[in-house]
Amino acid sequence: MRVPSSLMPLMDQGVIEEVIRPVQSGKEAEVFLVISRGERCIAKVYKDTQSRSFKHRSQYTEGRQTRNTRDQRAMSRRTRYGRGEEEQAWRSKEVDVLERLQNTDVPVPRLYDFIDGVLVMEMIVDENGEPAPRLADVNLHPDEARELFFMLLHGVKCMLCVGVVHGDLSDFNVLLTARGPVIIDFPQAVDPAHNRNARQLLIRDVRNLTSFLARFVPNLRRTKYGEEMWELYERGELTPDTRLTGKVKRKSGAVDLDSLMAEIASANEEDKKRREALGLPPRRPARAPRIREEEPEAEPESEGGKSKRRGRRRSGGGQQRSQQGGQQRSQQRGPQKAAGGQQGGAQSSGEGAAAKKRRRRRRRRPSSKPRGGGE
Repeated sequence: MRVPSSLMPLMDQGVIEEVIRPVQSGKEAEVFLVISRGERCIAKVYKDTQSRSFKHRSQYTEGRQTRNTRDQRAMSRRTRYGRGEEEQAWRSKEVDVLERLQNTDVPVPRLYDFIDGVLVMEMIVDENGEPAPRLADVNLHPDEARELFFMLLHGVKCMLCVGVVHGDLSDFNVLLTARGPVIIDFPQAVDPAHNRNARQLLIRDVRNLTSFLARFVPNLRRTKYGEEMWELYERGELTPDTRLTGKVKRKSGAVDLDSLMAEIASANEEDKKRREALGLPPRRPARAPRIREEEPEAEPESEGGKSKRRGRRRSGGGQQRSQQGGQQRSQQRGPQKAAGGQQGGAQSSGEGAAAKKRRRRRRRRPSSKPRGGGE
């Protein structure tokens, strides 16, 4: 097959010996089956920003830091150089996550090389040696689906223990092998210690797996493993061996207003620093809330109050009579207005006929300008 231009530098360096065929094209990268080191591997070529269809990228890149402060400032200000560095950081994020997860219980592919934005890694195969199918393409028995769910849940738990939230985990990012499931695609992974969207992304990851496997095991729909996992992580009680129940106790009690106001002030200060770094003007201060005055209690009714009510009812009857009288007067004036309208219409029609005569006379007058091109 024709070798893609993005893989030519790796073939010139001898990293890739042969490109067999394309495997799949996703929303953020293209995957090719290649020969490297004498065995079949996967080469993942990331798409450009214009060609990528990954939405809401900002919620994944929040909190990502670089060692070079100059690069960090450029990325914060969204300069041309900063956008290029941000694109390189997006591509190398998957490499960093895979290296972190290699020696854990999380089933991920082995990493071989990362050169010129191309990731070369292990090819996940099925029992026949062919590329493994996705979880979305497999029909499961209820017992197999239940076992598979808890294996994936254990992988998500182990990732959270080492500070990784996948962020886009679903049945399309899980491959099935003879040994069990393998989780792939990590460029959008986030660090829960630096990203405020980590809780939302974790719960969504678990919910995606639950909703798909609940087709085969319906009672999984009532579980809340994502919420339970995050609460244990916040309290520092989550470990790879923690046993989850899928239940969350609802918090009941008074709200700590002091801590809430402190959190709001901290968020406002962080937003102020961010806007200063981007060269943006400060936000307009919020208006102070208005406190409604309490209405006085109603006094008990007296004889005078009853007489006032009667007076209001009488005045209401007088209003109705005055409205009826006004309608009668308007009906009497109607014919007079109609007669006046007919006269005005006759006058306007007469004026229209005179205007037509004037236009006809103008057309009949000979033009003083010579016609044609003659002198």
